[in-house]
Amino acid sequence: VYQAPLHKSSRDRADKGYRQKMARGDQRERDRAKKQARLAKDAKGGAKEGNPEQRNLADSAALAAKVAKKAEMKKKQEEEEERKAANKPVVVKSKAKKKEAAGLDDLLSAGLAKGKKK
Repeated sequence: VYQAPLHKSSRDRADKGYRQKMARGDQRERDRAKKQARLAKDAKGGAKEGNPEQRNLADSAALAAKVAKKAEMKKKQEEEEERKAANKPVVVKSKAKKKEAAGLDDLLSAGLAKGKKK
């Protein structure tokens, strides 16, 4: 009497529509998603609109405005510094009196109390 094997062979699974899992798993789908994202990013910075002469004129106008604004800011800053310098009170240091050279007696009696001892 012949007994059928308990497990099914891979050929039987393929015939019945079973699909074996591949070793890569969902890596292909992730790679496709990455590629789509990369292509979308590359397409984003793609072709520029307008002709080059118009773009150059617009760029030069924007640059000139930026330079003018920077010069104006620098001028305002210099005026502010001048105003602060003008309002700053002049501090005159008083001249300290020169100490007279201590004599020998003064050096010897520096730590002694003044007055008579009893």
